[in-house]
Amino acid sequence: MKILGLLISLTALLSGDTIYSVTNLGSWGGSSSMGYQINDSGSVIGWAETVAGVQQAFQSPGGGPIQPLSFPSASDSYAYGINGSGAIVGTSYVNGQPHGTVWTGSGVTDLGAGIYAMGINNAGVIIGSNGHAFKLQNGAYQDLGALPGGDWSSAYGINDAGTVVGYGDLASGLFRGIVWDPSGSLIELGTLGGANSYATGVNDSGEVIGHSGVSSGYDHAFLAIAGVLTDLGTLSGGCSFAYGINDSGSIVGYSWSDTEDNPRAFLYTGGAMLDLNSLIPAGSGWQLLAAYGINGAGDIVGTGLFNGQPSAFLLDPPAGSFGADADPVPEPDSLAAAAVALIVLALVARAGHRTSTPPRR
Repeated sequence: MKILGLLISLTALLSGDTIYSVTNLGSWGGSSSMGYQINDSGSVIGWAETVAGVQQAFQSPGGGPIQPLSFPSASDSYAYGINGSGAIVGTSYVNGQPHGTVWTGSGVTDLGAGIYAMGINNAGVIIGSNGHAFKLQNGAYQDLGALPGGDWSSAYGINDAGTVVGYGDLASGLFRGIVWDPSGSLIELGTLGGANSYATGVNDSGEVIGHSGVSSGYDHAFLAIAGVLTDLGTLSGGCSFAYGINDSGSIVGYSWSDTEDNPRAFLYTGGAMLDLNSLIPAGSGWQLLAAYGINGAGDIVGTGLFNGQPSAFLLDPPAGSFGADADPVPEPDSLAAAAVALIVLALVARAGHRTSTPPRR
């Protein structure tokens, strides 16, 4: 199915067909607006800067206008995770101190100072960091610990089986991606040949994504299965970072080369990294900079520029063109074009400083 999905997407690229429609989720007049996660019901969460320069967490039910998520006395707030029931977690800042925050239909819950809440699964288990990565279940915290010799770790993703991923420091000051199995046992991930690695997400099949240093000094997005890292490459050299994966194994993130002023959002599927800007209507006014979340239907959220102005976006794959609703078999007259695309892809693969370290949270 992944190969057939690749055939469909590359055929569309050659023929000029549009795959995704774009919804502008809007902003609050500041210099940034970020769609960060989307659940299978289509509810989007993220944050946006106001004209006063404050970052405000938001939700967008069903891709509608963004609505603020409140927290008493908070200055900045960020929404990082949402589950299938619509429970949202994030971090709010009060007097400069982070407070883990949970937003539900019944109100807002303060998890306390010094806590970063980064994700939540469908069972309501919350993950994040308070110096060490933790799981919070039924009101009880479980310290997930740190790497041998290290003193800091943070969790960034959790699946419904309770597998948690994130990263932590080593005694040397370098970083390594970490997988905690449902029992809490820690597995240290390696690198792609560079100094550091960071795990950012995991799907229900246990496939882990993130980014790692490579020998050139850049960071590349990776997919890890059973602890083995696969380099996902880049769109045009430089670096790449993966932030979202769905249960079908489709991955989103962004890629940035030294020759580009801005990053470009990507979709990785069927063994190929595709520029999402090539899969939206021509002349749409959009420049898609980074994709952070993807749900089971293939809907993607992120941030970009609309007519030069920063805004969060939602990409929706129309039925019958790509993703969950796609016809899995290309029409006979498009198979030749798809075959040519695969040949070109193979030739490019054979032909063959920016680095980014996520903030410690």
